[in-house]
Amino acid sequence: MSIADPVPDRRPTLGAMFRLIHFAMAREYARWLETTDYHDIRPAHAAVLQPLWQAPGGERLTALAATANITKQSAGALVDALVASGYVERMPDPEDARAVRVRLTARGRRYARDVRGFGRELEARLGRRLGAARLRQLRGSLDLLWEALQDGA
Repeated sequence: MSIADPVPDRRPTLGAMFRLIHFAMAREYARWLETTDYHDIRPAHAAVLQPLWQAPGGERLTALAATANITKQSAGALVDALVASGYVERMPDPEDARAVRVRLTARGRRYARDVRGFGRELEARLGRRLGAARLRQLRGSLDLLWEALQDGA
């Protein structure tokens, strides 16, 4: 007597696939970091650094924590480490004298430029593997998925 498989489709769900791809890309990022002068950067720092790439005027710690889906204390610890190593700085918030913003320093902007170059190289490698049209289609689908999830799909 055989027991029926309660989950006949064993392929990863979409969420699981995104997690697996994220881990694989984070592994590529960690390998890249090992070849650079950014030895004091850890993959976890991306939770704070990545949102700052799009915010030249800086962000409040609470916004960084919310974007990264981490606690304010965790974001604060990441920022403290990045301040100590010279990638970010704290500055007064021009909209609220009681608040502080975090922004990239010159070193942080150099890192951002270099890591974005790494990202473009990785995408080019993926494009050679998948084909340019397929990669454009994937990016378009991901853009639509991101919008749908932002709208609460």
